Amino acid sequence: MTVVFDSEPLLAFAFDEPGAGHVEQWLDRVYDNEMDGYVSTVNLAEFRYVAARLTSVAKADAHIDDLRDMGVTPYEVDGLWKSASNLKARYSPSIGDAYAVATAKELDDEREHSVTLLVGADDDYDVFEGREEFEHLIERFRDGPA
Repeated sequence: MTVVFDSEPLLAFAFDEPGAGHVEQWLDRVYDNEMDGYVSTVNLAEFRYVAARLTSVAKADAHIDDLRDMGVTPYEVDGLWKSASNLKARYSPSIGDAYAVATAKELDDEREHSVTLLVGADDDYDVFEGREEFEHLIERFRDGPA
């Protein structure tokens, strides 16, 4: 099993927003080696700039160090640019959300449905829900904004 984190759940966890407990359960499973945990480097950049705006660059980097210590691995996106751009062109999510979906799709074994993309209330993901190729990937940790 694998979980791919969008930036929103990681921010919720770092700043104790609504749904942070649910995200913590996923992070605990990664920490306990029950599953692999990834975040695309594009989503990690989103996490960093939002966290830096809320606190400071040093504290944002400390949060990222904590995530890595928990076992969350940055997923290099160099090979995903075409897939992400295709998703962006077809479904119009933000570029960060396109990379999150592209990361989950790349890691997913469609026969096993072994990947979960953990997202929040972001309506960019609405277009993917209910589509057979994506519906097994997406799980929301909350339904409303923080």
